[in-house]
Amino acid sequence: MWIPFYVALLAVLLFHAHAHAQPGFISLDCGAEAGVNYTEQSLSINYVSDENFINTGVRGKISSEISRQTQQQLRSLRSFPEGKKNCYKINITRGSKYLIRTTFLYGNYDGRNMLPHFDLLLGTNNWDTIDINNESIAQYKEIIHVPSLDYVQICLVDTGHGTPFITTIEFRTLKNNTYVTPYGSLKLHTYPRYDFGSDIRYRYPTDVYDRLWDILEPLEDWTNLSGSISDDSLNKGDYQLGATIMRTAITPRNASHPLVIRWEPEDETDEFYVYMHFTEIQELTTNQTRQFNIMRNGELWIPNFSPRYLAVDSLNVSGKEIKYSLVRTGNSTLPPIISALEIYRVIDLQKPQTVQGDVDAITSIKLVYGVKRDWQGDPCAPADYLWDGLNCTYGDDEVPRITTLNLSSSGLSGKIDPSISKLTMLEKLDLSNNSLNDEIPDFLSQLQHLKILNLEKNNLFGSIPSALVEKSKEGSLTL
Repeated sequence: MWIPFYVALLAVLLFHAHAHAQPGFISLDCGAEAGVNYTEQSLSINYVSDENFINTGVRGKISSEISRQTQQQLRSLRSFPEGKKNCYKINITRGSKYLIRTTFLYGNYDGRNMLPHFDLLLGTNNWDTIDINNESIAQYKEIIHVPSLDYVQICLVDTGHGTPFITTIEFRTLKNNTYVTPYGSLKLHTYPRYDFGSDIRYRYPTDVYDRLWDILEPLEDWTNLSGSISDDSLNKGDYQLGATIMRTAITPRNASHPLVIRWEPEDETDEFYVYMHFTEIQELTTNQTRQFNIMRNGELWIPNFSPRYLAVDSLNVSGKEIKYSLVRTGNSTLPPIISALEIYRVIDLQKPQTVQGDVDAITSIKLVYGVKRDWQGDPCAPADYLWDGLNCTYGDDEVPRITTLNLSSSGLSGKIDPSISKLTMLEKLDLSNNSLNDEIPDFLSQLQHLKILNLEKNNLFGSIPSALVEKSKEGSLTL
């Protein structure tokens, strides 16, 4: 069996009904009107509007011609014609394992027939690049990730090649003992997942963890098998694969031949995590045996393997191996089979985020003054998308710190907010040309690293705190 570059993949991940009612299960219809809450009948999945998760962007609808051929959650989208970086903030459970999936269907929503190209960030890290090449085909980006914070930020970045947009965002919790890696996250590979033996283009799951496995077009050296399996009768294992997936399989057309799976990596440095899923779908008689060796790049990996009847056996391996052979043993009367395959690539999402104290402080400042600037996602990272008006320090493996806050001519009013004192590494503070009033607060003198302070052209009154005056006389602070 050869997995070629021209394989047609559907890349659609679906979930069970009422998943929204369980902790860690989120399904957002991006661009849906505020308050929208519905169940997509073909999937039995409940979707809600994304309005409570983002405060920027423009709601849009795909063209009516394409809309007639799609499910409800794919008919609307949110686009971002303004701002370099626009971000969703979604509360989750820190330390839990999530499968995060985003969907992008252009659908000529803007009537311009201009297919965009933009970046997708997960927190401070580049997750993927969205390169829309067909207006009527949805793209899906999927990652298995364990967040280190109690929220996740998903950001769309304008790279100058068309307006970013997004159609759906979905989160699903996974068991912590599945998809285990010593570091990094797992990004679904170019060749995503295969439901072997199926000739159905679109299928919907019967279990909350079921996923639609992309179709691998039948080739000449294997044949399809199917069995009568129900979810009630199947032991789904830790990966919770249901009967929809596991009731079909493939086997060599010539029973004496091995079943070979191989692919070509895009980059020779890529490290893969491969998950093979088996179940015996035929009730064997006493004189029948199905046993095979699994070879990895020509070396024995799993000897004398026999899939269990009506039970899912999942095998996984990591590395750079790209060829697996399922070879019938001499004791076996039946050829090897396999029901499903997943291929993930390890992606390092360990770029440091701005220290939480600085994030809390600048977020408070944004809320207090109603700052309308392009302040989305992490304030300092990635450095290419630094918030307007900020400068930050960056060091090797060090968390970024905010060192400059410039809110000159920003329409600020009221008192100088105490949150500013929480930016403990601040070296330059410019609040000039605003309508700030009241006294100059003494807490500004607590900013030990402050070198430049500009409060000109405000409505402040009273004397300058003595500690600030003293620093100015010493030459360590410019007022």
